[in-house]
Amino acid sequence: MKNGLTSYIEFMLRSLAIILVTIAYSTLTLLGFACRLKHEFYFSLAKQWSSALLYCAGVTVTIKGLDHLQGLDSRIYIINHTSYFDIPILLASLPDNVRIMYRRNLEKIPFLGWSMKASPFIAIDRDDPRNAMKSIQEAIGAVQSGESVIVFAEGTRSKDGRLGLFKRGAFLLAARSKKPIIPIALIGAQSIMPKSGIFFKPGHTTLSIQEPFPSLQQEDKQAEKILMEAVHESIRLALPVNMQPSTHL
Repeated sequence: MKNGLTSYIEFMLRSLAIILVTIAYSTLTLLGFACRLKHEFYFSLAKQWSSALLYCAGVTVTIKGLDHLQGLDSRIYIINHTSYFDIPILLASLPDNVRIMYRRNLEKIPFLGWSMKASPFIAIDRDDPRNAMKSIQEAIGAVQSGESVIVFAEGTRSKDGRLGLFKRGAFLLAARSKKPIIPIALIGAQSIMPKSGIFFKPGHTTLSIQEPFPSLQQEDKQAEKILMEAVHESIRLALPVNMQPSTHL
């Protein structure tokens, strides 16, 4: 077993590597923005940065259910949210070009936030309903143009790792874009860096991709609610007991 000093030194070295990797890729993103390069450039950099970050952090990923993505074009991924590591895990692991919907206040983070603002990722301000609706409209345009979108339907990271209630936005997006929903259960990320933690540790995660749900063909609040409950249940059943909600929807 590692003693405390060895673990601390390892953490500091991994953290330094992550910072340097993030600065390097953020700089490339900003240069790409200045040169007005196409979205494919950003998606490629995001995948490379995510893979490098996971390597530096000592995080490994097992992907299950990739066959559920065969034959699909753009789609809406809905994932449970437990850790800051969720985003790099998803970007490094999913096999297509995906946009993240992220909180606008993340843009204040030096380098990482600046590069997110310059990227085609979609900022959302949850305290401003008009801005939130504008972000959904942008996401609709993205999936209709052939790109996929990642949505954390709980709206924030889980405090205890358990699956929380879903918000309507992701399902309104599904109804308006007429694209299928892919539920994903992300397991293990919370043990790497929980919401309450400021440190991370190496570990293993699993992405369990579930069967897709067909798109809604029209806007209907009742249909959206039924779909929301079904997607929530799909993810719940794929999670271990300690990550399942204490009460169902």
